[in-house]
Amino acid sequence: MVENPSEKNEPNVIVRTCRIVMDVKIRISQITPENVVGYFKPDETGKGLSWEWAERQNRLLLALLKDDEVLDQFLASIAKGDLGFLLESKRIMGLSDEAEDELFKKVYSGIDSEDRTFFEEARRDGILYHNIELVHKAFVTDWKETDVIDLVVIKQDNAKEGQNCPMKKSTH
Repeated sequence: MVENPSEKNEPNVIVRTCRIVMDVKIRISQITPENVVGYFKPDETGKGLSWEWAERQNRLLLALLKDDEVLDQFLASIAKGDLGFLLESKRIMGLSDEAEDELFKKVYSGIDSEDRTFFEEARRDGILYHNIELVHKAFVTDWKETDVIDLVVIKQDNAKEGQNCPMKKSTH
């Protein structure tokens, strides 16, 4: 991991800011027994979780995929949160739990009444996150295929403050 440079102005230290624009692929898999077998196995005794629990989450996932606005917000949150995790940064985070709950409320408010009631009750009880675990597992960020699209220096010593100074541009 790259060490964090000091935020303080120290003698003989120049601080510059680079803006990186990148394309990050996020793969989304439907929730099926084959896709979640390593993470979730239903409890056939009837005392634990059943495939009904997983199927309910798949219906929520399918509804999320139909709502472009909410999906875009969720994807941005996933990418940002994963990047923050990779960089071990507390400054780069995805949505807060409360904001994510509000986002999912937009999705489940438009689905079957039985599913909607289930997710509303889970949210009311403070356990919505635990009841959308498989939805979260369905989204996998592929950092190995990330493309740097643009890189610019925001400020240089001899540049006017705020002036962009292109260093490298992709031909994509």
